[in-house]
Amino acid sequence: MKLKRNEKTGIFGGLIWSFGERITAQLVSAIVGIILARLLMPEDYGVISIVFIFITICDILVTSGFGTALVQKQEASEKDFNTAFTMSLFMSVALYILLFFAAPLIARYYEREILDPVIKVLGVRVVITSVNNIQHAKIRREMAFRKFFFATLIGTVISCLVGVVMAYSGFGVWALVAQYLTNSTIDTIALFVADDWRPRICYHKDSAARIFSFGGRVLATDMTYTILGSISSFFVGKYFGASELAYYNEGGKYPSLIISNIDSSIQEVMLPAYSRVQDEKEKLKEILKKSVKLGIYVVAPLMLGLLAIADVFVDTVLTEKWEEMVPFIRIWCLIFLTRPFESSCHQAILGRGRSDVTFRIILLINVVKFALTMLAIFVLKNVLWVAIGVLVSTWVSIVCFSAKVKVLIGYRFGEQLVDVLPSLLLSALMGIAVYSLQYTELRGVVLLLIQILTGAAVYVSLSVLFKLEPYIYLKNLLKEKLLKKNIPAD
Repeated sequence: MKLKRNEKTGIFGGLIWSFGERITAQLVSAIVGIILARLLMPEDYGVISIVFIFITICDILVTSGFGTALVQKQEASEKDFNTAFTMSLFMSVALYILLFFAAPLIARYYEREILDPVIKVLGVRVVITSVNNIQHAKIRREMAFRKFFFATLIGTVISCLVGVVMAYSGFGVWALVAQYLTNSTIDTIALFVADDWRPRICYHKDSAARIFSFGGRVLATDMTYTILGSISSFFVGKYFGASELAYYNEGGKYPSLIISNIDSSIQEVMLPAYSRVQDEKEKLKEILKKSVKLGIYVVAPLMLGLLAIADVFVDTVLTEKWEEMVPFIRIWCLIFLTRPFESSCHQAILGRGRSDVTFRIILLINVVKFALTMLAIFVLKNVLWVAIGVLVSTWVSIVCFSAKVKVLIGYRFGEQLVDVLPSLLLSALMGIAVYSLQYTELRGVVLLLIQILTGAAVYVSLSVLFKLEPYIYLKNLLKEKLLKKNIPAD
């Protein structure tokens, strides 16, 4: 069964707006992140990484499950939204109080006094995040992603300016605290202005029961993923120090700045799309195949390209004080390489209402990751092996999701390979061409720019030569948009 044209337009139009929001915000963040990395020390980033271990867990408790349940439901009432908002808000306040009183204990555990005030100040972000969580879900449900674009852009630009000014003025780690806190606050206010829905504090037992029936399993999945995923940062920060933690986490930040644009957009747009056709297996499969092809086509060259230029990028842009981060960037690029496939499969399974399946998969992946992390820290005693362990757990994830979408959606292994292999092979050829430029006499900024331009030219040329379907789709979509722009109104 084929998707109707208006269904395709709504889904992939939403995907384009969501991509635009993420790419614009992350482009600004990447530029400012580079400026901050040159102004601040790895130690400052290590302190923030430790604080975010605890704040991220609180954020998951506040934001996960409730919003996803509202998006997934075929019908959600005003009563459902207000009940979810109330539960989210009260939970965030309780968690902030807990964080506030736990801050001195955390500071003593890591033997860093600065952690106490930083946790108390940055912890306010948990409450701020809860305020727009359900409103965010409402906009996702309506697929009105254009509103996110402007709200996110405003928050990102203002917070980045605050961070740079404070870093340049010598505030150190507090520049990062101010940037994160300002971003959350401005984004919440801008989203409140952009949308006309106004939440009310009220609680309805029947709504809460319906929300927990689905959202509880999603929350359990996300909590398992987050807690077990934070284990590495928790122990690396304790046993190897803040600087090593900074190399590990910041090494993943730059690939993540790229992948989060694609991954977050897929998750935001595809879950409501999958949920609308959850009882129509052929439609669900068609949407899944589209998102996998498009996601891998865009992500693979970016990840393998960054892997190829990692050492030149670090030396030229971040300065030599970050040189130890290079191998971590390369490993994280491989970890994120197939993330669009995993995310698309994850959302398709959730779209069928099978959050129990995703919970079991995430649990298995994180048990593997936990075991390998403990081996790397306490036996091998090497931070690099922690990152390699995450890579191995990613392979387990691919196998699990691949097997489940075959059973639940009929997306066979052969079809999966046909959909992802062309983009991966072309990206690998592009990466080899880019890396080989290091053996020329070019150096510094000139080498970096030529590598980037060469990579883009090689990948597009190969896409044209082999007539890759995602390339043709994007080209036709762009043509269609340009033609619409040039058609005069009646």
